Amino acid sequence: MGEHTIAIVGAGFSGTTLAVHLLRAAPAAVDRLYLVERAEGRVGGVAYRTQSASHTLNVPAGRMTAFEDDPDDFLRFVRRREPALTGGSFVPRREYGEYLADTLDGARRSSALPLLRVAGEVVSLEETDERLVLELADGRRLRVDSAVLAIGNYPPSDPPVGDPAVFSSIRYARDPWVGDALELDRRDDVLLVGTGLTMCDVALALRDADQQGRIYAISRRGLLPQPHRLSAKPPPHLDPPAAIGDWSPTALGLLRGLRREVRERAGEEVDWREVVTSIRADTPGLWRRLDAEERRRFLRHARPYWETHRHRSSPEAAYAVEELVETGRLDVIAGRVESLEDDGDAVVATIRRRGSGAPETRRVGKVINCTGPDTDLTRVRDPLVTSLRRDGLIRPDELGLGLDTDDDGRLVAADGRASERLTLLGPLRKGRFWEHTAVPELRVAAKHVADRLVREATLEV
Repeated sequence: MGEHTIAIVGAGFSGTTLAVHLLRAAPAAVDRLYLVERAEGRVGGVAYRTQSASHTLNVPAGRMTAFEDDPDDFLRFVRRREPALTGGSFVPRREYGEYLADTLDGARRSSALPLLRVAGEVVSLEETDERLVLELADGRRLRVDSAVLAIGNYPPSDPPVGDPAVFSSIRYARDPWVGDALELDRRDDVLLVGTGLTMCDVALALRDADQQGRIYAISRRGLLPQPHRLSAKPPPHLDPPAAIGDWSPTALGLLRGLRREVRERAGEEVDWREVVTSIRADTPGLWRRLDAEERRRFLRHARPYWETHRHRSSPEAAYAVEELVETGRLDVIAGRVESLEDDGDAVVATIRRRGSGAPETRRVGKVINCTGPDTDLTRVRDPLVTSLRRDGLIRPDELGLGLDTDDDGRLVAADGRASERLTLLGPLRKGRFWEHTAVPELRVAAKHVADRLVREATLEV
């Protein structure tokens, strides 16, 4: 064995999959591999820890393998429990967390590379001439040769309006996934800020908890995620549009090109969903063709429509949310929140519907922030990110979508130099690739980083 050590900070999908690749490779040049996880013995991250059967994967089982070279790996796992499941099934998310844990355990048992799982939170990182020193919240230190930050997503930022007292009260949940986020009087009305996939999850969790009060969900456009088609098989893989290289490198040009392709393929009875999916592998290249101003224009004007069509909900979840709307239990509002005030007994929310001149008020027992992850790391409340920014070891990307890296994932420092020891893996690379949040992209990135780390460790020996 060699003397090179690697630490992976974060045991979500990206960190766990990277660990599996390194364990399988078992390079002689690597002496130890650390996997640092906040929740002891838990892998898969927040997304896959939910125990609700109503929280299903948003991608059919046939496309959820963690390994590009083994497309049926996850499907085989779920079929061992439920043989009737098909590649088109949308299974509970908790089963994916179990799949990742099982895969990691299997790789660990069969690998010659020692894996040390460390429960704790990394709060700072020091780069010395010799090594990296990771300090945990309890004072422990890990000394390693290289580290991969697979730190995933951060909770949403607070709405820009509202009494600060609201945000510190039990009537407000900034993070919809913390343990007490859904704790409230079942008779109270609830306000969900945001109408995307997180809102759907929270609304269904409230339904399952027998919430009697009305649920209000608000976003600027009031757009709900589009549903996947219900099918026994995973959707077919289409080739990307033949004319994709000719699409104008502007936000409007890309949308026009995609719409044109949808119209043309509709005559061949090809569903629009398959057309959107067909450009998935080409999306990073299309994104890179946009200059900074066009990317900002896309984020301002097109992003909500892209998100609702690209990141779709399972048919089961979509139908359940539709039923909540039709029965009046869920009111989806296109508009904005103008103020939030705590009157001592409830939160008084003043909202203004899109196109309306008159504000409305709603008294709710709780406000739950469902606006999605905060990617602007200049305001994220995380001690590790704060430490890395203070020491100039990272810099946020110019669009506030995450952190700046080179094409291989090496973190770019404040002085513009790419690190030789620090790598970023996961959705915080969205600023470079845009389409970098779901399993099909992240599994490719994990394999790429694993191959690079093995190669570099071997060259050092």
